[in-house]
Amino acid sequence: MKIFLYTDLEGVAGVDGWDDRESDRPGLASRRREMCELLMAEVNAAADGAFAGGATGVVLVQGHGDSMIYELADERLEIVKGAGYHTWLPEMGAEFAAAFYVGSHAMGGTIGATLAHTFCYEDGRRWWLCDREIGEFGAFAAIAGACGVPVVLATGDDKLCAEAREFVPEIETAQVKAGIGVNCARHLSVGRAREAVRMAALRAVERAARGEIPAYRPPGPPYTARFLSRRRHMYVPRTGRPGERWISPYEVELSGNDLLEVMGRLTFLY
Repeated sequence: MKIFLYTDLEGVAGVDGWDDRESDRPGLASRRREMCELLMAEVNAAADGAFAGGATGVVLVQGHGDSMIYELADERLEIVKGAGYHTWLPEMGAEFAAAFYVGSHAMGGTIGATLAHTFCYEDGRRWWLCDREIGEFGAFAAIAGACGVPVVLATGDDKLCAEAREFVPEIETAQVKAGIGVNCARHLSVGRAREAVRMAALRAVERAARGEIPAYRPPGPPYTARFLSRRRHMYVPRTGRPGERWISPYEVELSGNDLLEVMGRLTFLY
């Protein structure tokens, strides 16, 4: 049983500030290293739980830009990292029996959620899929589901865990903090957070092996997606591509019979 383990940073215990990747100020650079170390602790806990639950392999895919500390990764992991991914979820496919989303966060606009956003906080992005609003977890579950892969574990704050259960009621979750505001949370200690992630991962793999957690499948085909942003798109074509309708310079609607193609355009091109 092979597991696809995808990461983000904002849902990790101990993280309640935005990642400033551009700054080289010593204090910010040091804090960024600390946040990435916290992420690696939860990643390794998830991997350890997965192997304890019966996984035969775990492929770790870096989801938050340059957040992977390669030398701290569990030696049993295979790791996908770098820049220039051709899709949001490189290597996602039917070879995987299940998927984990570690360090995830709630969708933009979620009240009380820590560091909630949908791809870009500054742009205020919002997404809909088949008339249902989704964030990054919903997009992850839809793409994985289109590949026949169930998402069996999500870790993050209490709002993210609740959001994950709305899409996949049977999913295992590990709540490592309780959101209070955008930049505030009540965190578990590193040790308690790591143990919560490890045990949830172990249960998730055991239940996946028994077929207890289904893949998420939105209604369709056809599939429709909508993208809305506070930032004006600088180029709006006079005639959109097939399955593309610009409502305004801030909003576009996508449609098609291939869910992976629709989601690829939603998550990667815009």
